[in-house]
Order: sequence, then structure tokens, then C-alpha cells
Amino acid sequence: MISRNDQIIHWVQFLLVLFFLINDDLCYAQTPFVCVDTSRRLLLLEDSLAINANYITKTRDGNLLIPGYYYPDAGISHYTPYLIKCTPQGNILWSKQYVNAGNYPSKWWSATRIKELNDGDLLMTGQIGVPGTDDRRDLAIWKLDKNGSLIWGNSYESEIWTNPITGATEIAGIVEDDHSNIYLCGDLKIFEAPKYAFILKLDAKGSVVWDQNFGSAIAVAYGLVFLNNQLIFIGSVGPLLLQEAVDKNILWCMKINPDNGANISTKGWTADYGLESSFNSFGYSNTAIALLDNGQISVHGATRADLQGSFAVKVDTVNHSIIANFNQDFDFTDGIMLSSRHASNYYNTITTQQANGRIDYTRFFENNQLYNEAIVYGSIQNGRVVKERIFHEPNRATEAVSNFISYAPDQTLAIQSYWDSALSKGGLEFFRLGDTDSSTICNGKDTIATFLLPYLMKQSQVIFDSIGTNAFRQTFHNMVRDQAANLIKSTACMVTGTDIRAIPSISLDKDSLLCSGTTKELNAGQGYVRYQWNDGSTASTIIVGDPGKYWVSVTDQNGCTGSDTTYITTLAKSPANFLPNDTTICEISKLIIQPTKHFESYLWNDHSTGPSLTITHAGLYWLEVTDSNQCTGTDSIQLTARQCPEGLIVPNAFTPNGDGHNDIFRPLLYGDIAYFKFEIFNRWGEKVFDTKTPNQGWDGTWNGVAVQPDAFVWFCQYQLNGQTMVTRKGAFVLIR
Repeated sequence: MISRNDQIIHWVQFLLVLFFLINDDLCYAQTPFVCVDTSRRLLLLEDSLAINANYITKTRDGNLLIPGYYYPDAGISHYTPYLIKCTPQGNILWSKQYVNAGNYPSKWWSATRIKELNDGDLLMTGQIGVPGTDDRRDLAIWKLDKNGSLIWGNSYESEIWTNPITGATEIAGIVEDDHSNIYLCGDLKIFEAPKYAFILKLDAKGSVVWDQNFGSAIAVAYGLVFLNNQLIFIGSVGPLLLQEAVDKNILWCMKINPDNGANISTKGWTADYGLESSFNSFGYSNTAIALLDNGQISVHGATRADLQGSFAVKVDTVNHSIIANFNQDFDFTDGIMLSSRHASNYYNTITTQQANGRIDYTRFFENNQLYNEAIVYGSIQNGRVVKERIFHEPNRATEAVSNFISYAPDQTLAIQSYWDSALSKGGLEFFRLGDTDSSTICNGKDTIATFLLPYLMKQSQVIFDSIGTNAFRQTFHNMVRDQAANLIKSTACMVTGTDIRAIPSISLDKDSLLCSGTTKELNAGQGYVRYQWNDGSTASTIIVGDPGKYWVSVTDQNGCTGSDTTYITTLAKSPANFLPNDTTICEISKLIIQPTKHFESYLWNDHSTGPSLTITHAGLYWLEVTDSNQCTGTDSIQLTARQCPEGLIVPNAFTPNGDGHNDIFRPLLYGDIAYFKFEIFNRWGEKVFDTKTPNQGWDGTWNGVAVQPDAFVWFCQYQLNGQTMVTRKGAFVLIR
């Protein structure tokens, strides 16, 4: 007979076995170690340089571009722009630095924004300090190939600046049209105060096409999007004293003609909070815009109240940031404010609304400890805070965080720049944040410091002090060379006092685009003891061909599990019907065929790779192309032979009277022409016309004067390929 104590022991043993069987996320019970995701927080460092990051971008292949600058550990001069490309797991694919080529004696070079262009090249913007001025900085633009190698670099100044007054540009948005023209918007600053919001159009080689500059006491650009063949340019001015005698900041939107920069329409909005309206408006930095999946326009960023809260003696409620949504006519639809009972430091208050509507935010948690800072990270879904945690950062100071990038519906990442007082070194920390992360030393401590308030706005007039055009000009100061950087990656946070085993780091292909009619392989990597895909497959790879969510979970030899998720959201049409219609070709002539649009690469049936093909014989010709989405397509053209006239035909009269009929005396030469020369002489033997261009004619003038009616003589020499030289002559009359 089993005693009651034995029964209890058996039940406990059974429940423990069951617990470890059904919890795949835990290591097996008999293992004395802890499984930790060591890729959640990573450091990107250089041996002798401090690193600062700026606005990061997600590429079409699902990876990240991180622009910024280096500076020596010993000081803040001699900035050097850099660019990193890495995976969402923090694996560095390549890193570049762009060092002064020595032609321009500047000690300030920085990179702030990066844009992946339609053809896969990159456009990076930044600043170049101008020696001999009061901290004046030119706009710098670099065009790079997809691997970060330099194609060209340009620099620009504004006539609005006057030497030696300081002036600088801060780029807030970059877009590209279908013709490879580039549009940038940003702030023109004088003594670090944004005085003009500008929009600038460049052609594909970086030449200025037009620019518009909108001035006020404080004028700030927030961003730029293309919508319905118009540029949507958004920013703010203020605070201004409006009719109700209340200082307010005006959030404005301009619809701009991309051809000439003309302002089509303007609409403005202000916060609707009475005397507190100015404080509850968007601030002067850390504000951006986004085009959401539902077609709305999002404006999101820090409030002026967040800046005021930094100086408050007693904090009641601080409104840190705003998310305001508008329809495509820029009519306000809804908004929220993120608030708390604690102060922040303003420059680290960052809010990003993703295209799917998700909101991610971070801010400094004021604790009055300069080198032991604390930072709050959180996320909002469907109007509620779904995850918020606080990270205590020992020995850290002057931390700043980039914008957020979403790589799954419930996961985002950001780059944090910092200075470590203990090591006297600065670097980047790579944060991956998930809504289901557990509260640990490395993942932060869960908190509920943030609450949400509705945001209110009302329409307002838009007021600018001045509007200027065509103020930008090139300065030729941007002379750099690219070279490989020496970044190293390390784990930023580890649990101590126990045996750590890394959770498997899986990186599925994050390219959300699939070419129609094709498939691609998703690979979870080799060497794991167990695979589990969303469709029940247990191999290391699966083949997918439809839009949807795909995930995999793997288990390694230690019994630790890791997982990853990817999404295919877009089926792109493969190129088709891009060659001209079937036609005929003369047996003795040439015909050049080319596609009706530009592609990234070409492969003709003769294995040539140019954008056109010269044809001399009838037949079937095909072309395979690859477009900017890396989708391939094939088209063909059938050329049928036909008999065509061969030789020279010359008329015997013409009537150059300007009526549009028979006004040009033109010889016609048919065939595959190798050489051609045609001359006309008057009755006194004077040459009145000659040409070596086939089918070019005479308009009846000599030295710019119309000649009188008369008889003329012509001489022609020509040679067709494969034939001998032919000389012919004849006469004709000019009739008026």
C-alpha cells in the first residue's frame, strides 16, 4: 500500500516532468545552466574611437543601416562619418568610415541620415565644419553603392547665411521620385536656432534644381513624404501670438509641386489647451512623420512640456510626447499624449509610430545621478501600453537613443549612444525589445510609469515671416575617401554567478517582398537537434511562395530554444511586356531594340548585358531583365525580313516657301551606310551646302540668307557596307 506521503511525492514528480515537457522555452531540467538570449543587448565598439549613432533605417532586405560619426576618446574634434550595415540580430555585415582626403582642413564631419534609393544605392547626409567661421557647417551629401563605397560627395551652403555668422543644416527627411531626383527637407540654423524650414530638390548627380525656404522666429521641418504625385512637407513654427492672445506653435503641412517647388496648398493646426497650448505642442527636435499602412499621416515626437519638465522643481504631470494622426488632406483625426509623474531630459525623449500603427517610445528617467542614468523603454498597441521597462545604466552618461525600427509586429530595436565614465569610452548599444520579454537585469525591470491622455487640436492659420527661393549653392568642400572600419561586437549584459548558455540566434530572411510566380527558401541554419516551423515542418528549411507570417523554433544540443519570425507582405509583379511589338527589318539595314523602361540588369539571347541590342537579321530575340525589387522577367520580339529600297534617291526640285511642304531638299540613301558625303553648288561653282549626315537636307539658305530661285548642281559620294564607293551627281531647281 502506497502511503499518502509517497503519493504526494509521485504527484510532484509527475507534475515536474509534465512541466518541463510542455515548456519548450526552458532548458531541460537536468541542465545546471541558464539559457540567455545574448543578442538582446550588444555593444558595437572601436578600439580607439568613440561612436555616436543617428537616425537608423531598415533596408529592403530586412537589415539595418546605422549612420553616425567617430571621434577620439580624448576629445570631441576630428569627427569622422561612418556607416554600419548589420542584421536585426546585430551581426555586422560591413562597416565603413569616410575620412578627410586632406583637401579641405575641416575638423568636423558627421553623418546623420541615410536613405536606400530605388536602384539599391544609398544617399547619406551630414555636416562639414567650415574653418574660419563661428561654427558654421555646410550640408554634406554622399552617394554610396549598396556596399557603402563612395560614388560621389557634394557639399552645399545657403545664401541665407552670412560669413562669419554660424549656420548649419539639419536634415529631417529624404525621398526619391521615379526619375532618381532627390528631395530633402530640414532646418537652416543660425547660432543653433532653427530659423528656416527648407525643402531642396537635387538631380541624380547632386546638382540643385530648386529650393524653398520658410522663415520665422523658430521654423522647424519634421519630414517629407510623396503622396498622390505631390510632396507632403510638414513642420512647425512658433510660438506665435495668435488672435486669442495665447502663444501657440503651429503644426503646418504644405503640398508642394515636385517639378518646380511651388506651394499648392497649406494647412495648419495648433494644440487646443488654452494657456498650456504652446507647452503641449511638438518641440523643436526629435519629431518625425510617417505614412501609415491605413493611408494616414502620423506626426510623432517630444513635447515642449517635456523640455520644461527638465527644469521643474516639483513634478506633477509631465506630458512627454505626442502622436497625432491626420488623413491625406491633413485633417486631424485623433491623437494621444504620453505622460508620467517624473521629469525627463528632452533630448532623449524619442517616439516612433510604425507603419502598422504600433508606437515605441523611450525617455530619460530623471534620477539626478549623472553617471548612473536610467532609461524607460515602452510600446503601445491599440491605444494601450503593452510593455514598459526601465533600464538602470551604471557608469553611463549623456545617453541618446535613435529612432525605433520594427522587425516584427511585437518587436522593435533601437541604437543607444553612450559614454561610460568608468572606461572613459563611448560606443553604441544595440537594443532588441520584445513585448513578451521577461523582466531581468538585462531585459530591464517592468514598470508602469507612463499613462496616456487624449490629444486635442484645432485648425489654425499658418504664418511665416519670410519665404526665400534658390538659396542653396554647391561649395565643393566634401572630399573624403571610404575605408573599412574596425567595429567589434560584444555582449552588453550578462547574468553573472551562473553557467550561461546562449539561446540560439536565428535570423530568417526579413525581405518582406516576393516576386509573383516565384518562391524563396527560408533557412533556420544547420546543426540544431530540433526544428519546428509554423506549418509543422521539421526540416531546417522551408519553401514559401505566398504572403503570410512564417516562424520557426529550434532547439540546440543544450536543450535551449530560439525562434524567429518573418513576414511576406508584398507580391511584386515581375517585369513583363517591356519590349516593343513585333515588327519587320530590312535585310540590308540595322535595327536597335531596347526595353520601354529602365532595369537593373539585362541579359540578351546573345549573352550581351547592355540596355540595347543592335539587330541586322530577322529572327526571334529575347531579353531577361531584373528590376529594382530583384524580380526577373523575360520578353521577346519577332523580327520579320522585308525587301527595302537600296541606293540613292535625289529629288529634282523643291519649294522652300515655309508652307511645310517640300521645304527641305533632302537626298534619301537606303541601305547599311558606311560612308556618306553630299554637296550642293550654285551656277558659279560656289558651295552653298554640304553634309556627311545621311538624310540631312538643305533649307535653301546660304550664310543665313535665302537664295533666289535658280538651278543647282549636287555631288554625292557614298558606300554601303560590303560594297564599293559610289559617286553620283545631278541637278535640281529651287522654286519660290
